[in-house]
Amino acid sequence: MEAYNRFIDYFMDFHKVRKFQEFCGLSAIEPSQDSQSSPDQSTGILSKNSQHTPHDASSPSYANAPMKSVPRSCQENKAPKKQPLNYAVNNKFLHHLFLMASMLGTEVFYITGIPIIFWNLDMYMARMVITVWVVTMYLGQAAKDLLRWPRPTWPPVFKLETRVEAEYGLPSTHAIAATSVPFTLFITAIGRYDVNIPLCFFLATCWCLLVSLSRLYVGMHSILDVMAGIALATAYLYFGWPFMEMVNDYTIFSKYAPYIIIISHFLLAIFYPIDPDRWSTSRGDTVIILGVGAGVHCASWFGNYYGFNWEPAGEMPYAVALPTLYQFGIGVVRYVFGIAVLLLVRALMKYISLLILCHAVSVPKDDEMSRRRTEIEVPYKFVTYACVGFSANFIVPMILQHVGLVL
Repeated sequence: MEAYNRFIDYFMDFHKVRKFQEFCGLSAIEPSQDSQSSPDQSTGILSKNSQHTPHDASSPSYANAPMKSVPRSCQENKAPKKQPLNYAVNNKFLHHLFLMASMLGTEVFYITGIPIIFWNLDMYMARMVITVWVVTMYLGQAAKDLLRWPRPTWPPVFKLETRVEAEYGLPSTHAIAATSVPFTLFITAIGRYDVNIPLCFFLATCWCLLVSLSRLYVGMHSILDVMAGIALATAYLYFGWPFMEMVNDYTIFSKYAPYIIIISHFLLAIFYPIDPDRWSTSRGDTVIILGVGAGVHCASWFGNYYGFNWEPAGEMPYAVALPTLYQFGIGVVRYVFGIAVLLLVRALMKYISLLILCHAVSVPKDDEMSRRRTEIEVPYKFVTYACVGFSANFIVPMILQHVGLVL
């Protein structure tokens, strides 16, 4: 137990995150006179002997009392206030690189990046990515709200991001996604495509490390959070991969698959283990993930039922070659058209579902607090993103095939 506590204290130490930020070019800005006169503003510069919060990872009691370590911003039933700028950027290249890498774990990437796999790469690979992504992200999000370990705080850590500040920290779901997505593509490609295995492994590793380190840079996670996220995704890929083909076959060929998929995913959203004392973006993000997974897998069943075949031409292993200028242009057209459809479906279903649900519950549709209620947040996000996932895997490919844009 003593070794365990030392391990937790060492990798949970927020000062190590600060050192990494400083190594990458961030430096402290001395607080202004106004902020020095206000004891409530946490803009002061950390000194060696400062005792800033009870959840300092150097405290042996940290691992044994995570609930007492929750920052005040996590306890409030509202989003945290924006902190005053207390850092200077001295390495703009790393700064922008890490900010872009951090975007690879957000909804923006999920709705604009992952669909490329559906429309321009391989439907089978896309299904595998979505399956692993949904399972690992759900486990990670649920673990956060069960363990309730806090994120790094200022001081000592510079906070470059605030959207998910009210969520708990361990494990890092960015690290989970950054491990599950590229390595699922890598594992699926082996034997299916004639690929350079060392090169693909290197690229997947770079993706994983870049996104994981970006979470340290923006001050959203400790080293332990990132390690736990990578470990969780790796464990699932190792122990769960032998069953992936069975899950894929059941999803496509079982006549009961659509019903079981919708019901199981929705129930997982309803019974998500939230903290009753506060609201955060955690449950909403999890419902989005489950909705996308349900929509994509139902679309796979419909595609098989109606006889659509979007498999690559030829026999495995498929050859890998750079696209011609014409193929690249067609790919861009497919992507732009597909994204436009997804954004339209998202906006339309969000408006309709919120209108119906808020009218049924007799609350104003535009009230942010109303949208946080379980009876509204869960069904409206689930329905909206189930339709987005269904469109990405069935509606868009069907239209593209009809107009002759599927190669």
